[in-house]
Amino acid sequence: MPRLNLPGSGHVAPTALSGWQWLPIAAASYQNRIQHAVNIISSRIQGYAPCNAAFRVLPGGRSFAQVWADPTVWISYDPGGAGGRFGATLGKEVTLSQYACRMGEWTLVATLIHELAHVNGANGLSHAAEATLQKCLMGAHHDPTIMGAIRAAPKPARVV
Repeated sequence: MPRLNLPGSGHVAPTALSGWQWLPIAAASYQNRIQHAVNIISSRIQGYAPCNAAFRVLPGGRSFAQVWADPTVWISYDPGGAGGRFGATLGKEVTLSQYACRMGEWTLVATLIHELAHVNGANGLSHAAEATLQKCLMGAHHDPTIMGAIRAAPKPARVV
């Protein structure tokens, strides 16, 4: 399961890139919301066959359950509070924005699924990551206008 970058975890996260930060999740309220989203994914989504199948066709070839079980994936916090700013991915480093945290657990679930699709190789220039929401029990959160954008970096950064 992805690990949470909490204060004192010792995780060395990426430096800020293209306006995104990968900081420890310090606020207790955001820790609780993110943990609740993780629990929802663990109990309802990771074993859902259509979601696993949707992830298997992504370039990384892993099922959602395989990506979710990867302990080298980290979840961090970005203080960006602007509306429409949800999360970003750099390799196996996912960051969730303050905006997404304020929106609540279900937005966090959808954002995590989307960002994990990028971890599994979904192109940042297509709708592939967002499209996984339709197969992962999050169709109500699917937005046909969302596409990731690759930012110049040593490793591709996928931003939503």
